[in-house]
Amino acid sequence: MKTQLLWQLLLISLVSCIGTDYLDDPKDSAILTNVTSASLETGATFQIEAVYYYNMWVAEPSATLFWRSKNAGVATVNQTGLVSGVSKGQTQIEVWYPDEDTVTVLVTVVSNLNDVSDVLISSPTSSIDVNESINLSIEVYNLNGEPFAGEGDTLWTVSDETVATIDQDGLLTGIGDGRLDVMATVAGVSSEPLPIMVGLQARTGTLQGVGSYQAIGTATLYVNENEELMLELSDNFTTSFALGTFAYLANSTDGSVVRAQGLEIAEIKENGGKLYNVSAINPDVELYDYRYVIILCKPASITFGYADLN
Repeated sequence: MKTQLLWQLLLISLVSCIGTDYLDDPKDSAILTNVTSASLETGATFQIEAVYYYNMWVAEPSATLFWRSKNAGVATVNQTGLVSGVSKGQTQIEVWYPDEDTVTVLVTVVSNLNDVSDVLISSPTSSIDVNESINLSIEVYNLNGEPFAGEGDTLWTVSDETVATIDQDGLLTGIGDGRLDVMATVAGVSSEPLPIMVGLQARTGTLQGVGSYQAIGTATLYVNENEELMLELSDNFTTSFALGTFAYLANSTDGSVVRAQGLEIAEIKENGGKLYNVSAINPDVELYDYRYVIILCKPASITFGYADLN
């Protein structure tokens, strides 16, 4: 009943933000899931709900979606989205509509309620200089959402050791200009990647939905090696869609203020990672001119989500 209500509210929210009905809009599909990650015990099941949207805001519940697990030895999934825990570990569950959108859900399987279920990285800053070092820290939780009380060494890794290195105490040191992802693994469970800029100035924020709308992922505003201001939305970026969904930079989260005073970046027609050249839109904008990245339903001036840049 709770899941059914969630989808009803989401559908009402999307329809209420259509603005003007254009019958000949090009097809821009999207798949929305009720979760982006899930944890369960071995032998247990978890239902992932997914709905295919035609033209971003018209739901087609009868559309046939396809499912698969990247590691069936950890968890399997049937063609209705029912996930079954097989053995301790992590895997990605993919759901897609042929030749169109694909969405992934991170699934962690534990052997008991006290096992590590979530690993969260925190950093004092989202950017460092070359030769600068910072200490990263983690929070570890079990399946009940309680702090993990067991034992387990933390394994730190970076995606590009030419940009930065990290020791096993979480000390990150900048080596060269660029962007990289940091991950921490405890007892076989890995965190979501944490983006860090080295040498290049950057501000980062985590997207969050407003009301019944969805916005997930990381927004990073940074100056690249060509002194251009860039806005990056992470690969796991997911949002609610309506006719006319746009990314903005703004100093308010109020939709009307955003539309009137914010800087329009681009229309968003699908989930997933994105990179925008802000300097090409307005060369006078600087790194600290705006506080928020806003996901806005432009026709109705409704904020779907925002990230507060640090």
